[in-house]
Amino acid sequence: MTSNKTIAIAVLLATLSSCISRLEQHALYGTIVNTQKHPIVNCTVGETTTDSSGYFYLPEKRYSKFLLSEMLIMEASTVAYKIPIKKEGYKTTYIMYHDSRGGGAKKGATRNLDTIYLKNNNPKNHE
Repeated sequence: MTSNKTIAIAVLLATLSSCISRLEQHALYGTIVNTQKHPIVNCTVGETTTDSSGYFYLPEKRYSKFLLSEMLIMEASTVAYKIPIKKEGYKTTYIMYHDSRGGGAKKGATRNLDTIYLKNNNPKNHE
């Protein structure tokens, strides 16, 4: 009987200390264009660049937390990010997001950012 209790306690501890997945950043996608609605090629968006049609995709980022510690906190973690969008000759802008309890989102969390417009640094120059 003692060995059964030991096994049951070991299984319970292993289960409670197992890892769960938390969201750090949604998968993000969209198109970067100038004020004349022309795509901006090779624009840096976080760790990626836009293609010939101005499209970009950033994969979802996740991290693991121990279930037991998450149960003690009793709420999902915060999701917050600020991703720069840069291109020489254009004003830098950011993709910003904050959700104080968004970390509990399921795998596959995405955000369609649709069209993002970048302004020319020198308004006298035509894009």
